[in-house]
Amino acid sequence: MTSPRPCPARVGSHPDLRDLRGAALTIGKTFTFEAAHRLNGLPDGHKCGRRHGHSYQVTVELTSTELVGPGFITDFGDLAPFAAYLAEHFDHCDLNEVLTVEPTSELLALHLARWFLDNVQPGIPGRLAAVTVSETSKTWARCTLGNAP
Repeated sequence: MTSPRPCPARVGSHPDLRDLRGAALTIGKTFTFEAAHRLNGLPDGHKCGRRHGHSYQVTVELTSTELVGPGFITDFGDLAPFAAYLAEHFDHCDLNEVLTVEPTSELLALHLARWFLDNVQPGIPGRLAAVTVSETSKTWARCTLGNAP
């Protein structure tokens, strides 16, 4: 059995996709970790001012008009360094002790986007489009990047 031939392709250049010229594709992968935090500066009695925990979900989205290998934006396996960073620095930790900023979902999304851009992005095809952080199934914060490096 032979492996599929790696072949860069532009979205829309394949005869079956010609009506999609100029289209971009986006992929996403969700990672999870458990952590505690408390938010400072809230009114007395605010529930988020007490130490509490969440089952966090972090989703990274990558976009491209170019496909590599068998038709990937990025091989999901190439995101392993991000998973390792989350596991080592955030899983079962107190975010107040890990982050140098207030541990809101918004600031965590910004922090993780910057870390991804500095540590994962340089070695993969595709461009980071967004990082979404969810503390619950009903709430999320998203850092959306324009033309990030």
